[in-house]
Amino acid sequence: MATKSKRTVLSALTNIIDVARHEDEHRWDSAYYSYDDALMKKVQRDAKFLAEQLEITPKQAVLFAIVLDMSKGDEFSKSDLSRALKTNFVQLLSYEEDLKALERAFLIQRCRWGKIQIGEELQKCLERNVAFHKPSNENLTTYAILSRISNLFKAIDNETQDTMLALLRIDDMLQRNPDTSIAKTASKYGILTKGDALFDFYERDDFDKWQCNDYENSMVPQERFLFYAMCFRFFSCNDDDCWWWDFRNFFAERDMEEIQQCYREEELDLQKKHVVVYVSRDGLFVKDHFKIDDPVKEEIWADLGGLPEQTPMAGTLKHEDLAEKKLFYDDALGREVGTLSSLLSEERYGHIRTALKEKGMRSGFTCLFYGSPGTGKTETVYQLARQTGRDIIMADVTKLKSMWVGESEKNLKSLFSKYRRLVRDSKVTPILLFNEADAVFGVRKSGAEDAVDKMENSLQNIILQEMEDLQGILIATTNLSENFDKAFERRFLYKVHFDKPSAAVKSQIWKEMIPELSDTDANYLASKFELSGGQIENIVRKKTIQSILSGAEPEIEELLRYCCEEERGSGQERRRIGF
Repeated sequence: MATKSKRTVLSALTNIIDVARHEDEHRWDSAYYSYDDALMKKVQRDAKFLAEQLEITPKQAVLFAIVLDMSKGDEFSKSDLSRALKTNFVQLLSYEEDLKALERAFLIQRCRWGKIQIGEELQKCLERNVAFHKPSNENLTTYAILSRISNLFKAIDNETQDTMLALLRIDDMLQRNPDTSIAKTASKYGILTKGDALFDFYERDDFDKWQCNDYENSMVPQERFLFYAMCFRFFSCNDDDCWWWDFRNFFAERDMEEIQQCYREEELDLQKKHVVVYVSRDGLFVKDHFKIDDPVKEEIWADLGGLPEQTPMAGTLKHEDLAEKKLFYDDALGREVGTLSSLLSEERYGHIRTALKEKGMRSGFTCLFYGSPGTGKTETVYQLARQTGRDIIMADVTKLKSMWVGESEKNLKSLFSKYRRLVRDSKVTPILLFNEADAVFGVRKSGAEDAVDKMENSLQNIILQEMEDLQGILIATTNLSENFDKAFERRFLYKVHFDKPSAAVKSQIWKEMIPELSDTDANYLASKFELSGGQIENIVRKKTIQSILSGAEPEIEELLRYCCEEERGSGQERRRIGF
């Protein structure tokens, strides 16, 4: 006697689909599905088994099987589902409750525009032929809740998660874990009150109604959602200096307009209860930037041992680690560098910023160092930082740019966000240095169609906006001859030209680097060879290495040979930038 094979999730799904699926040669899409009482009778055993495995009803299990088969691993619309079930769109509305149930069970996902898709985790379970169970919201820690909040907002940003359902899931996590510090904080400030009764389970479209309040004593959905979004930013990016642009992908346009209006009028409950406050810079409020108040953040993060420690940004050069180096300039350049050193002294810098703000002017300090290679542009930045006690944040352009669509822009925004936080939290404002800045500050391409050109333009637009809103110090250096985009040019407060040094300055450099060199020889080398300070340093390094290898100092003839090689190796001088 033959033994019946054991029923599995995949076999149950396959059996249901085999009965429900039909082919119609007269239909352009060929396949359609039955979904009626007759079908339910034919597949009742498989439907009951599948329902038990997925913790849904048998009817919902059959609908899920149909949705899974017609998806073919891709998203589809409700109109597509209507055609597949051979029903009109109005009749399809009767299936909405079952679709919602599948969504709450994590079996399907609905994106922002109503598209339906099968979740990635579910697909992995089906590949292993095991039942999928939605993640439990019981016994979660604050860290686990914040991690899940972070994942949900990332999915919203990628348009793979419905906003309303994300809000419901976060609410549920806090309601089921009332003893966590984040839930206690939300309850304390009336964001989501512990044990609050749900007035009425709101429909999806209700999220667009500003005055909707779904819980008895809690804030409206939009304010709860804003609070969760700000928790996500601080948890994932360690950045709570927010402005409305940061949340453009999380709110519908109408909701964004209304919540901004309430914010400007200081009518948000989050503001009235001092959960959300304006960002303060140099003792002045910046009302278009806001954050969760520090005491509230302390309460949220209490289970995690308090707020995370501020770690130095990647690529940070501490001012105390910068070696002192004597630099030589022509008179005009020396005066400009001296002026910058004076302006960047902490006392004078703060005074200048305050004066600019009082006059309604941009207070950010932006400076461009341009000219030939080896003329001391980068080293001048280092010495200015050392003299004025400012750390340097190196903007590594090669790491900012990514092969993935949208990643370069995210990297650049993250850099400026972290820099803003560092400016806010540092006693002495650090310098943001874009070395060899021509890679991102070049002329924008009009009518760009190529993906790379579009990305470059997008990066430049971000930089232009950030320079406009800059609260700190940005210095860019470049060697190339091409002019920057005119929009960049006007945003640089100071533009300093580093030309190759005069003979007199080169003689000083030679004497500084080789003290035993006679004045006559130093003057001869300075007048004979068109070398930059960096090239002279290269020659001195060669001389030092040779003396170590041979045990004797090279003769002047050997030094001359090094000079000739360095001059030939530099090639024809490239035309410098001009403004």
